[in-house]
Parts: sequence; C-alpha cells; structure tokens
Amino acid sequence: MGAPPTARAATALSDADRQRVEGHLEALLESDAFSSSRRCREFLRYIVKETLEGRGAAIKERTIAIDVFGKSADFDSQSESIVRVKANDVRKRLAQAYSSGLADDIRIALPVGAYQPEIQFAEREAPPAVAGVERPRGRWRWPVLVSAVCLAATAAVAHWMHPAQPFDELWAPFVAPGHAVLMSLPAPTVLEIPHPEHWLPLREHDAIPTSELDEAETYTGLGAAYGAARFAEQLASRGKTFYLKFGQDVTFADLRQGPAILLGAMTSQWTVDITQSLRLRLEKADGFNRIVDTSTANRYWEPIPASANHPNAESFALVTRLLASESGHPLLMASGLSARDTQAAVEFLTSAPCFEQFTRQAPDWPKKNFQVVLRAFVHGHSPGSPTIVTWHVW
Repeated sequence: MGAPPTARAATALSDADRQRVEGHLEALLESDAFSSSRRCREFLRYIVKETLEGRGAAIKERTIAIDVFGKSADFDSQSESIVRVKANDVRKRLAQAYSSGLADDIRIALPVGAYQPEIQFAEREAPPAVAGVERPRGRWRWPVLVSAVCLAATAAVAHWMHPAQPFDELWAPFVAPGHAVLMSLPAPTVLEIPHPEHWLPLREHDAIPTSELDEAETYTGLGAAYGAARFAEQLASRGKTFYLKFGQDVTFADLRQGPAILLGAMTSQWTVDITQSLRLRLEKADGFNRIVDTSTANRYWEPIPASANHPNAESFALVTRLLASESGHPLLMASGLSARDTQAAVEFLTSAPCFEQFTRQAPDWPKKNFQVVLRAFVHGHSPGSPTIVTWHVW
C-alpha cells in the first residue's frame, strides 16, 4: 500500500501530470457520484480547470456564481447561497466517489471554506532492495538484534510518553479493522413550485416535493453535508474506508453490516427509533423538535429564538455513541434539531478542544456508551462553539 497522497501546486505539475489530472477529472465526472447532477459536474470542472491554468487563487464565490451559474455581475453572496450549497454538494460527491473505489493515485479535494481545489498525488514507493546482496558473515546478528530491541524500547517509551489521545479513543471503535463505515445523510424534503406563473396566488398544496418532479436532484441539508466532509476527513486520515447512503435508502440490514454514523435528528428515521430506548431521546411536541431527558420530569431542550431580551438564538444538539447498538456494531449519531445544530454536533466530534471539555467531565467514558446534549448560540445563521448542557455515560 503506497504512502498517503500529498498535495502539489498546479504550477509545479509536469505536462504528463496535468494530463493525468485531466483524465482523473473526467473519470470523476462520469462516476455515479456526479452523473446525476449537471451543476456539480460544471462546478468541479470549472474549479479544476482554473486551477490547472494557474488561476486557482482567483476562484471566489462571486466568480463561480457568474462563470458557472450565469449570475449577473451584481451577484450578492449575502442573499444567495447557491455557490456555498453546491460546494458542499461537491464535497459530498467527492467523498462518495472515492469511497466507491475510484483511483487512489490521484485525488481532488475541496477543503471546507475554500473554492480552490487541492490536487493530491500518491507518493511512489521506494524500489525494493536488490536481491542477491551477500550478507556479512560472523557476528552481525548481535548488533542487528540489539538495534531491534533498542528500536522496540524507543517505540514503547514514545507510546508511554504520548498515550492515545481522547480524540483517538472516540474514533477507535469506528476505525478498527473490519467492515467499511456507513455514513447516513438525511435527505430533507425540498418543495418546488412547478411553473409558478400558472399558480398565482400560490397555495400551500401547490408545492410539490422534488422527488415527484421529472428532473429532481438529490439534496441534503447543510449541516449533514458539513458533517459528511468532516467525518470523511477523520476516517480517511485514519485509513478507514466508508460509503454514503441517503435518507430512506438506509435499512436496518445496512446497519447490521458494520459501524455506522447517522447525521440528522427528526430527518433520520433510525436516529429517532434508536434513541427512543435511551435516557436522552428526540421527540416532536406541540410542533417543535426537542431533546428530552427521560430521567427527570419536564426536562427538555428546544430551540430558543432571538428576541429583545434574548439577542442571540440558542440551538441544541444530541450526540450519541453506542459501542454495541441493536445492530451489533458501533453507532455514532450527530443529531441537531436544525441544520445549524447538526453543524455544532459535528464540530464537537471533529474538534479535539471541543471534545476534551467532555472528557474532563467524564473520565471513564472511553469504553462505555455516552450521550451529550450541546448548546450553541447562533450568530446570524452560524452556530458558535458548542458547550455541554448535560451528559450521560453507561
């Protein structure tokens, strides 16, 4: 198995490497992950071509909006999110393409918060040693044996001085040898008005789910897309393979195949079902989604909107890790009451400083199941750093 891919600047690529990248790009665009979305194909082709031409640093949200989506020169990124949404969709589809086994010698990555892609090449392995070299005779075995013992002792001391970090222990059940990790993304219902000029004034029942339209695309929430990108990073950095499924495509039989990560709350059927038997669970009451503590009467958390007396809205999320769920495999659930709440849960699970606030409070958590309720204050449309409201370890 070769060394992990490393990024190279487009200006440093040889003509042969540029041709390899262009060929790899076409393979990506023809893959199942991208074949269903024309806009994602155009988006990816544009940013890669611009980067290969040496204009990667000039790729901005506004240039993509104008050059790819045909927006006018007065495009306002504050009021239109089409580029940000499609960027998250492209990241999701890249992760899906590579998890399905697409070539591993080249990878194209789109870092979160950026529009210039990274082009990564697998480093070539060093050639094997030439056979037939005569080994020295006599007492060579003792120096080699002593060196091996010293190296082993050095490794043991290094492990003792730098034990496994809490963040590594969090992910250990999911990166153990065995089956690939299933990552389930909820597919929220997206409503569209077909031919709105024929439906004025609009009525509520005039909206049609995109799944019923002839040219429907698969959508996912921003929080789930963010989670897919961050979780994919954690798994890939630890050499673990994974695959994606969406919404109702996930069956209990899928959960029985190996470890799984479920994103979303009320939009994730299995998250709602599985948490019903736990102390902290999700439920809908009076039209609101909430997290309920079943051990204490009338203790629950639901979103708090901004008001004159409460300038920043509050959001809540539930994180659950089960080492041996009903499926027989480890299960991790990041369940936000809204897309931005799911984003806060993802940050908690993918940011070591955020997660360590939990490990300081619950030192005996590594070999046990746990649930954590998180709060985040919302600034505009983005959550701040999550803080722990309550937790349960068993």
